[in-house]
Amino acid sequence: MVASMNATRNGSPAIDFHAHVLVAEVYAVTQQHSIFAKSVREAGPSEQAKRAAQERADRVVAEMCDLKDRPARMDQMGVDIQVLSSSNVHQCTYAMPVAESLKLEQAINDHCARAVADGRGRYVGLGSVPLQDGKLAAQELVRVMRELGLKGVTISTTAGEMELGEKPLWPFWEKAEELGAAIYIHPAGNHGPRFQKWMLWNCVGQCFEEAMAVSSLMYEGVLEAFPRLKICISHGGGYMPYNLGRVARNYLEKPPTRINMKKSPAEYMRMLYYDTCVYDPVLLRNLVEQVGASQVVLGSDYPVGEMKPIEFVQNTPGLSDADKARIIGGNAAELLGIGVPA
Repeated sequence: MVASMNATRNGSPAIDFHAHVLVAEVYAVTQQHSIFAKSVREAGPSEQAKRAAQERADRVVAEMCDLKDRPARMDQMGVDIQVLSSSNVHQCTYAMPVAESLKLEQAINDHCARAVADGRGRYVGLGSVPLQDGKLAAQELVRVMRELGLKGVTISTTAGEMELGEKPLWPFWEKAEELGAAIYIHPAGNHGPRFQKWMLWNCVGQCFEEAMAVSSLMYEGVLEAFPRLKICISHGGGYMPYNLGRVARNYLEKPPTRINMKKSPAEYMRMLYYDTCVYDPVLLRNLVEQVGASQVVLGSDYPVGEMKPIEFVQNTPGLSDADKARIIGGNAAELLGIGVPA
């Protein structure tokens, strides 16, 4: 039973879908590939800048690893349940040999399952998979859900050199639909040279990656082939909801682009879920207008993002009380299959 139960008006607990967790032993291995660690190493020309960046990085890592003090911070935020997911900018393993990747992902998954079991109802868990091998990812997804009891997995926006919609990954998508897994797509960061200066990989690159991920799922036919997938996109879907007019024009005027699509881009967009981590009430309202309040879930980007996520939703103009209640808890409860207390 949830301890604090800051329930929304429809009786659902407040559920934060965007809450990161780290495994220190795994990060010790993955940081050589981590864009977060790289940005700390290249923080600036002065020793003072490097020290400041390292101190902040150490604090962030400690907070992601910590589970003891987390419930108290959740109470301060008004959050009843966190959906724990591995931080891809720290722990993504897709650049590693697949056997090593699987070993690390299994360590993450076992850690997450223990956190959920010990969390007294405050946590729901999403595991992780070696997505660079679609068949192996499907196998680990089965273990994650059937043996560990987690609700699904978080993945990045690409799998090595592959986009998410490419055919080698279809065994994963097929199994995700079969199991009813929740799939949370969160970028591991864009390592392209254009995105490295000024940490553009974070403020611009993440949203670019999310738009590319949604595009691939649409254009490559994944959403058409597997219409019962339960996919949530981080950071409100990145740029995609705000560029939908141009995408729709492309769909109408360039028939070769839609050979794998039987629906309009807007219809596919409304098949996905999105978190509220957009930091601007105008953008949140636009997102709801584009995809519907039923497709939006609360997301803070804990511990580095919106520390008052419920107030952010409640203070967004143009949303009804019913819409706010669904966003704060009801939609995530339904997506994850979490029962509402009587």
